[in-house]
Amino acid sequence: MPLYRDAFRELAALRSAPAFHPDGVLYEGRAEVRGPGPLPLGEVDCLVRLSKGIGTPRGVPDLLGIAVRLLHEPPVDFLCTTGPGSTGWRRFVLRPSRRWARSTLTSLMYWRAPHVERLHVLVDVPDTRLDSPDPDVLIGRLPVRLGLRVVGRDGDVQVGTIEVTRRSDLDRPAFDPVLHPPAGWRLGPAWLASLRERAYVGSRAGQGIDATTGRDVRLEQAR
Repeated sequence: MPLYRDAFRELAALRSAPAFHPDGVLYEGRAEVRGPGPLPLGEVDCLVRLSKGIGTPRGVPDLLGIAVRLLHEPPVDFLCTTGPGSTGWRRFVLRPSRRWARSTLTSLMYWRAPHVERLHVLVDVPDTRLDSPDPDVLIGRLPVRLGLRVVGRDGDVQVGTIEVTRRSDLDRPAFDPVLHPPAGWRLGPAWLASLRERAYVGSRAGQGIDATTGRDVRLEQAR
């Protein structure tokens, strides 16, 4: 769908930022996962980006997003956005929020594998101090602990925590749950994963980012 890809490229070029979730802050932390499931067990370093989906002005509600990269080899990425809750149909719906505090974010899309039930990722934000929708809300309040859950039809399959410890000075990675799912799993449904992949390709092209290396082509050409 070249028109779909081109639309995201033009929007990213206009913003000089990702087509969606353009305004964000990157943090570093440590994740811990317990219980058998798609995510590797134990502790691992991670990158966490908080962002506003549409990019509304400060203090204005938005679709709040958390992108997480678990720094395994290879890495695992997942993206979650605020929704109305964690059970049943609520995992399949997005909803703007006016604060990070007490919000639940859903991956909306699911991980799938042969002969295994489909699983969603949920991130819970219990910290009541995070009383704004802005991505820099953690600064001055770190460390902040988030809840991590991988859920199926009957409830939690894996549980864990993400402890965000510091603001990162690294370049923002190209978070991509289509390219970086857990080993043996894929993002579904397939048609939506395909659309999402095209959107990412277009968005990166609009920012001048090489889809293979993740590097800024414009900076390299200027050298």
